[in-house]
Amino acid sequence: MTDLAFFKLSRKENALFRVKSLLRRCALPPLAVSPPCDWPLAALAAIGFFTILLPTAPGLLLDPDMLWHIRTGQEIVSSGHFPLADSYSWTMNGQNWIAKEWLSQVFFALGFDLAGWTGFAVLALVAACAAYALVFAAVERRAGPLFALIAICLVVLAGNFHLLARPHVLVWPVAAAFATRLVDAAEEGRAPSWPAALLLTLWANLHGSFLFAFVLIPFFAWESIFRASQNHLRVGLRWAIFALLCLLAALVHPYGWRVFAAARDVLALGPALGLIVEWRPQNFSSFGHFEFILLLGLGGALLSGLRLPPPRVALLLALLHSALAHVRQETLGMMVVALLVAAPVAALQGKIHRLERQKWRVPAAAAVGLLALWTLTGRGVLNLPAEIAPQAALDAARAAGVRGQVLNEDQFGGFLVSQHVPTYVDGRAELFGPMHYDLSLALAGRKPEFLAALLANREIGWTLLPTVLPANQVLEASPDWRKVYRDEVASVYARR
Repeated sequence: MTDLAFFKLSRKENALFRVKSLLRRCALPPLAVSPPCDWPLAALAAIGFFTILLPTAPGLLLDPDMLWHIRTGQEIVSSGHFPLADSYSWTMNGQNWIAKEWLSQVFFALGFDLAGWTGFAVLALVAACAAYALVFAAVERRAGPLFALIAICLVVLAGNFHLLARPHVLVWPVAAAFATRLVDAAEEGRAPSWPAALLLTLWANLHGSFLFAFVLIPFFAWESIFRASQNHLRVGLRWAIFALLCLLAALVHPYGWRVFAAARDVLALGPALGLIVEWRPQNFSSFGHFEFILLLGLGGALLSGLRLPPPRVALLLALLHSALAHVRQETLGMMVVALLVAAPVAALQGKIHRLERQKWRVPAAAAVGLLALWTLTGRGVLNLPAEIAPQAALDAARAAGVRGQVLNEDQFGGFLVSQHVPTYVDGRAELFGPMHYDLSLALAGRKPEFLAALLANREIGWTLLPTVLPANQVLEASPDWRKVYRDEVASVYARR
């Protein structure tokens, strides 16, 4: 063998050795077999959180979008047809629009028709607590009840900002169930069973956040492939098939592929996206709950020496970036983080102290359930808050015989839709796009030329705006407009 041939062979062997060493470092040891989920304890935790959160039920009704969600659900139920064009506004009437979250809207409409605003709020609260129970059960079987309780308390804290009667809450238990299936498969070094893909059908019909599932799949597939004892290629192929099944399952939707386009349209709103509170980045100008969770998690990981495998580190960083960029990603992200760290925390603890399955659980669950029922009945009937439903202002406008189209701010858009008054804008951001951005700046006094153009539009015959907006001062000073009504919530002006 010549020196050149020997050099080439040695370099090839060294490269092969380096690749094998890298694979050995990435290979993940099998995890200890966890016991079955303690569902009675998870149910008890869910009932407990329901009891604790029930007094906050009125706060679940503070989002104006829920009103047009209810009307959409009612019309789908009554007509049996899915909308294809806008019929709620006068500015976008007839434009393409789909009810991509139709299933959530139907559930909310049925809950409202059955039990009014109380049933509407309780439905969302039950969905949230069901998600907490699913995550608690998955974490408890890995790391024990104490860590599971701590983890779920942090999830609840993160979700408190988003706990509103809207479609994204109804999807939380579906997302938790799907993420749990992925974690189970990754830790066992296999691909998920195909029925888990059917959860994407339910998820896609409930809320547009189903795209989050396709973010999770590659990371757990990565872990599963390296954790598999053999046949890495076969495991990877099965994950690819599972991802394809999830894609096909998400397409089982009345609107088919258009549900993907609708989700894309929301993400492509540009500056207008920043007007939506839940799409804004985290604000660290004052100490808040997310900073508390972040610092607590970082401190706990450093003090305990917590180690995560590379796929979980990568996913954790991706989830952190998502939560920092958009506050709406906190809750789903925290649920997944709880699942990611459960097994590594168990490895740190060594022996897990578990609660004995004793007879006291049944009476304890019954007692907590009775307490929740008593708390629910003690709340009485919930009513729609005036902050999003200025009924007195609308009644005054109708009594004054206002004519023409209304100029309204987004806050009152859902209420006007529920009252069958065509809106200028409402909460359907994917439909109105930059109109939200321009209108918000104009009503806040930052685009006076745009506001002047709006008020010069003879189609607009009256306004319904929050009283705090500077645009009301312009209307008050204008000889072309007269004040019809004003209170601390809303003001109405009509064209002379």
